[in-house]
Amino acid sequence: MESKQQLAASKIGKMSQWHKYLTFMGVILSVTSGIAWFVSDDLMGKPIQELSLWINLHGIVGHLFLLILGMAMYHHVQLAFRMKKNVWMGGTFIATSLLLIGSILALFYGRGVVHEQAHVMHLVSGTLSGIVFFLHIQIGKKSFAKKSFEVSQKSITV
Repeated sequence: MESKQQLAASKIGKMSQWHKYLTFMGVILSVTSGIAWFVSDDLMGKPIQELSLWINLHGIVGHLFLLILGMAMYHHVQLAFRMKKNVWMGGTFIATSLLLIGSILALFYGRGVVHEQAHVMHLVSGTLSGIVFFLHIQIGKKSFAKKSFEVSQKSITV
């Protein structure tokens, strides 16, 4: 049976359940609405008037997801970085998120070629961000399990 100290050490840097839920919902809704918009607009050539649901959903969820990501930066990212847990995938997720944000700004404010290239950049960085997010989760679970095991081994040998 784990002591209170071991249990507390195993939870350091982990996100609370509600934050995990909102993060997963944000990623799933962003990716789903983005794919629906891409397929409808780029592949099927539907007029913009028919896409308002997907455009609005994607924009609203994207903005809310930025808030969720900001909340994670304060606690989860700082502690995990200090503990050297899942730093590479976490850093890669942050980098792809920054590319995604940059492409959003270029889509809104870019003109001509910049706007056209931003569309491609947004598709690529959005896809990468979704993939990297789920890899970050999988590697993070292993990283936290390993650290938790190391903490319990140290307390047994002391």
